[in-house]
Order: sequence, then structure tokens, then C-alpha cells
Amino acid sequence: MNSSKLIIFASALTVTLTLLSPVACHNTPSPPDTDHTALPSGGTDFATATPLGPETSPVAIDMSKGWCGGHGVPESVCTRCDASLIPRFKDANDWCTGHGLPESQCELCNPGVAAKWAALRPLPLSNTEASPTDFWLERVPRLLTATSDPLCEVDSLRVRFLDPLVARKSGIEVEPVRRRRISANVDVPAKVEFDATRVTRITPRVAGVVVQVTAEIGNQVQAGELLAVIDSPTLGDAKSRYIERKQTYLLARANYERIQIIYRGQQRMLKAVTADATIQRVRQSIENVPVGEAKARLLSAHAELQLARAEVTREAKLLDKQISSEREYETVSSELAVAEAAFFAIREEIAFTGEREQFAAEQTLQTARTTLDTAERQLHILGLNDEQVQAIGSEPNTQLSRYELRSPVSGRIVELGVAVGETVEMADVLFVIADHSTMWLMADVYERDLLLLREGAPVLFTVDGLPGLSFEGRLNWISSQVNDYTRTVQVRADLPNKEGFLRAKMFGLARLIVHDEANVLSVAADAVQTDGCCQLVFVQESETVFAPRKVVLGASANGHIEVLKGLRKGESVVTTGSFLMKTEILKGNIGAGCCEVDPGR
Repeated sequence: MNSSKLIIFASALTVTLTLLSPVACHNTPSPPDTDHTALPSGGTDFATATPLGPETSPVAIDMSKGWCGGHGVPESVCTRCDASLIPRFKDANDWCTGHGLPESQCELCNPGVAAKWAALRPLPLSNTEASPTDFWLERVPRLLTATSDPLCEVDSLRVRFLDPLVARKSGIEVEPVRRRRISANVDVPAKVEFDATRVTRITPRVAGVVVQVTAEIGNQVQAGELLAVIDSPTLGDAKSRYIERKQTYLLARANYERIQIIYRGQQRMLKAVTADATIQRVRQSIENVPVGEAKARLLSAHAELQLARAEVTREAKLLDKQISSEREYETVSSELAVAEAAFFAIREEIAFTGEREQFAAEQTLQTARTTLDTAERQLHILGLNDEQVQAIGSEPNTQLSRYELRSPVSGRIVELGVAVGETVEMADVLFVIADHSTMWLMADVYERDLLLLREGAPVLFTVDGLPGLSFEGRLNWISSQVNDYTRTVQVRADLPNKEGFLRAKMFGLARLIVHDEANVLSVAADAVQTDGCCQLVFVQESETVFAPRKVVLGASANGHIEVLKGLRKGESVVTTGSFLMKTEILKGNIGAGCCEVDPGR
């Protein structure tokens, strides 16, 4: 075609843009309100047939060939597009020599003939009246996709061509959406840091004066290895307190054990020495039982009881023989009652006293154990282990204040903050030990790349100062916040460092592998356009209708772009010509192209 026309239907606004070829000699009429199906064939005598128009065309009209929007006639009879038709019109005496087109199409010689031809043009699907065009835009209900600007209404439009031939002549090409194998990555500057979970800052548990430093910066140390020795009065006081309380506990335990032996003997004695037991039986039962002074008291009371009983028996016999008086019998009976009372009282006193002494000894032992445990816990707080605590008391007094600072982990000393003779406090960091077998790679990525990243993705790191070497790792953390100033997001990867080449604070390039020959849904890069707020592709709905579709894009490689959202496999999108469609849409949105262009301009 030699020209094109555009109508934009947007709400109540109608914008018409007409571009005509310099050879055009007529104005473009508006489309009629009715459709025509009866099409004549040629062969009319122009000397007698009036008025001129489609009815008098000597060349058959074939609407299947499409409509010539630039010249306002069907393609099948357009001599300006197809010069081979000119002899047929001249042979039929239907030719305007002055204007170089068929007389039946010449508006300048025959006013009104253009309207007759325009009546043959198929109507657009919009109800809005428009002039004959090659394609136009229509507003339809919107289809929103994720992450698009909700205020952007670009997806409420449709680009509609008059017929498929016009679309082909406009250079529109489409391509199906399909899965392709893509290798893509995001390259960002990065630096190496120590793995924060493998860095140990060692501080002393006590304040004091450093008397010895046994490790130097750069040394590889093992867990439990001696790093420094500190003379600490605090530790000396804690050890002395422990020694004192340990001695108190040992004495309390010995006393408790003695009381326990006596108590068990008393229980055995009380069981054997009863009011009815004979002296011989009692002697046999408690001869070797350690009871203490209670034994003598109980045996004495038992002997007196036995003597009083014997006196009562003797007096009873004498009374029966009337040798003794009633008064003497009552006197010895009274003495027996007193002896029995004294015996039972002593038994109860011995039992009560034994239980009381046992309880007191047990309480004293528990108190001593508690105070000793407290002193021992204090030593553990100061960093001493069980073996060191058990050794307290066997070491010289000059060693009581000696505090040995040992490494809790294995690794390399990367910082040293102590020297002999310095006074140190509990908050002072004396050594920093790092396990550099695994390092952290820290990088900042732009917000727009977040959709491409995922935890576990491969990472490749190179350093300018180590040519020929690369380090592989895995992305294990993506920050949940954006930097206020750079608008970037921090990410982290673990890098194995078995050879030890990586050093903290190294700078280099991190390649975050987005896809490694992954089979992803994609379109040609030429298909993607932007209207300033959304990424667009034009989806072919039919041979003449194309819809702008908002999409969410992923990685790009080899002239294709991954589509995360907005398209389905098998849909056809415009490649060549998508930019022109976007341009016309933006012109419609800003009100451009709203004036008719005069013929010939």
C-alpha cells in the first residue's frame, strides 16, 4: 500500500489520523451504515450509464482480496496499487486521462463517486462512526496481570485491522509463545567476608593483668589450646572461697557419717534393751554396738528396774509368810514404779536425741554442699572446667590467681588485641578466630532483578587479582529489606574455601546463575514493548485483532526474554511491528493524531 489511516476509539473520544499518497486526487469519505453484498462485474457503457461508480466498473470487484484504505476502493480494482489493471479500464473507455485513474473512481470529475465506493467497505466492529481506515483501536474491558500498574489502562485497547491483507502489508509478523532453553545470569560487584557464624571473638572471663601471650596473629589453633595467661585477683578470691567451703563440706560430711553410726547403734540398743530383757541378753545384744554415753544411761536405768522388780518379788514372798509388813511391800512397789518410769523416760530421751542430732547433721551437710556448689559454679562461670576445679587445693598458693585463656574453637587467629603487661577487662576482645574453610560472598542487586533470584541458585565468583581462578557457591540468603539510599537488596552466598585462596575484603564479580539451560516460557525480545509503566506484548486474537497484554518478564538471553506471568504457551505475539502498535497506542493516550491531515501534505 502507498498510505495508511488510523482511528482511535477511546471512551467518547474519536481520533482520526489520515496519511495520503501524493498521487491521491480525492478526499476520503466516512464508512456507511449499511453493508453491501451484491457486487457487480464490469462491462458498462460509460457513454450512456449514469451515475458513475462501482456499478459501472468494467473490472469485477472481488472483496476477498481486501480493501485499499489508501485509495478508498477494493484492492481488486485499484489501478494505483496494481498497474496491470489500467489497460482493462482503458479498453472499456473508463479512464480519466487528466487525473490518471478510472473515470468511475474519479471524485474530482464526478463528485459523490467516492461515497459509493466507500459503501462497499466492511464496517468495523465498533459502533462509533469512523472514516475508512486500515486499522483502528477499540477500548474493551481490562485484563490486569500481576505487578502491573493498576492505573494503567493500556490493556483495555484492541488494535483491529480492516482485513488480514492489510495486516500483512503493514509488515506485521507474529511468533508463538513457546518454551526455550535459556542460560542467563545477573552480574554484580561483590566482596568476600568471613562467615559470621564461624567467627569467634574471645574475651576473658575475669579482669586482670596479662602475664603471657602464647599465640600470634595468623596462627592456626585448635579448640582448647592455650592463648594467654592472666593474673586475676578475682579468680584468686573465687578459688580461696572454694577451698574454704570445700573444707567445711568435708567436715560436715564426716560429722554426719559419725552421727549416722551412732544413730543406728542407738536404734539397735533400744530394740534390744527392753523392760523385760534380762541383763545377760542385753549384754549379748549390744556388747560391740557404738552408742556413746546413752548406752551407759540406758543400761543403768535397766539395772535399777531389774533390781526394783526383784525387791518387789522378795517382799511379796516375805509378806505371804508374814515376815514383812504391808508398808514395806508398798514401799518397794513404789520404788519399782519409779524405776520403770525412769527407764522408759531414758529410752524416749535417747530416741529423740538421736533423731534430733541426725537431722541437725544432715541439715549442716546440705548447707555445706550448697555453699560448695555455689563456689564451684562461680569458678565455672570464670571459665574453669571440671578438671581444673578438682585440682584446686593441690596447686601452690601462687597459682591461685592464674587464669588460662583457651580457644573455644578451632580456626585461624585473624585479630590480636592483647600484649603482655596490659590490664584487661571482661569486655575486651583479645583474640578473633575465624574458620575460613567457608566464606561469605556479599553482593547488592537491583530491585528489578529480585524476581530472577532464588535461594539455592548457583553463584560463580571471580577476582581480578586471581586470574584463572573461579569459586562456586550457592545463594543462601536474600535480604527482606531494600537499602534506603541505593535501592538495592543485599544477597549472600556460601563459598567453599578449601585451598584458602579467598580472603576477607576481596572484591570481584559475582555471577548469579538465573538459568542454566533451563526450559522456560519465552518470547522474542522484539515482541516486548513498554508504555512507561508496564511491559507489553501484543497478542494475536484473530487475523485482524491484536490485544496489548501486560507481562512480567524474567531473564533474557540470545534474543529472547523469559515470561513469568501474562502469557500462555501457544499464544501468538507480534514481533515485527509491535513498536508501531505501541507508538499508536501512546499517541492515542496523549491525544496525538486527532486532526485530519489534508490531502497532499
